[in-house]
Amino acid sequence: MTAVTFNASHAAHAEPGHPERPARLDAVAEAIAADPALADLVRLDAPPAPREALEAIHPPEYLDLLEAFCAAGGGALDVDTYATPASLDVARQSVGGLLAVVDAVFDRCNNGFAIGRPPGHHARPAQAMGFCLLANAAIAARHAQRAHGAERVLIVDVDVHHGNGTQEAFLDDPSVLFVSSQQENIYPGGGALSEIGVGAGEGFTVNLPLPVGTGDELAGLYRAVLPPLADRFRPDLVLVSFGADTHRLDPLSGLALSVDGLADVVGAIQEVADAHADGRLVLTLEGGYHPAVLAASVAAVLRRLLDPAAEIVDPFGPTCLPPRDLAPLADAVRQRHGLP
Repeated sequence: MTAVTFNASHAAHAEPGHPERPARLDAVAEAIAADPALADLVRLDAPPAPREALEAIHPPEYLDLLEAFCAAGGGALDVDTYATPASLDVARQSVGGLLAVVDAVFDRCNNGFAIGRPPGHHARPAQAMGFCLLANAAIAARHAQRAHGAERVLIVDVDVHHGNGTQEAFLDDPSVLFVSSQQENIYPGGGALSEIGVGAGEGFTVNLPLPVGTGDELAGLYRAVLPPLADRFRPDLVLVSFGADTHRLDPLSGLALSVDGLADVVGAIQEVADAHADGRLVLTLEGGYHPAVLAASVAAVLRRLLDPAAEIVDPFGPTCLPPRDLAPLADAVRQRHGLP
């Protein structure tokens, strides 16, 4: 069974002209409703995330400042990131949905997808950043550890941008293995192969900086490096920060994946969850700024979660790009992290 949550309150977080806008999730909702293959999704209701869950990652001072900023009317938190009077409530509802999906995969469901906004992987413990207010995936990882006894959580970030906030949250923590693939040399910077964690967490951060035009070879890269990492780490849960902004039509991306390529990346991660975490796989939505592409990508991933053998075809056509050779990157990752 595949669980899903959808943040129905998301439209209260909106800024005219901003790419992180309600049209993104409105398109996703329409696509799910129109797809008969998704009729068997287990739809969960969820309360907002409690303050205690947020404080597992964010210091109280940051949450107090964010609450006060929203109560005062909101505005620009930085050049990229905005908040409205309702934004913290919306973000807490999205995180609450994600926690409910985590609970479900430790109970009655095989996997699930929390569909909400704003995204979370750029949110640093004490700073909003890059459209993100709360560190959704990081909060979910701590929840899994505290509420369900998960000793080791694998987080895989497949957004076009580096998940700097998630990385920072667990930089010195060997109980969370963070693997992030991202287009090199774009916002927010960082994500270099040499960033591997610090102190007790050294070796538990793995970055895969991707060249422009990577395309659908990304799934092959994950099949080359993720299984040996997981064999060594043995996760109890796999979390995925899923960004459809890796698609070739996304206005913020140069990676040029297809919808079926994105679904295949999730399939490669699902294979690791099946091998090491009793299938426990939870996705949370990050980027994706072409609403129709985002909708098609989320629907395709949900079909893949329901049926790993599901045939996925990109409704926008093939990428028509020559395949990139990612073998040198795979070899560099193996060497950096001592993998076979």
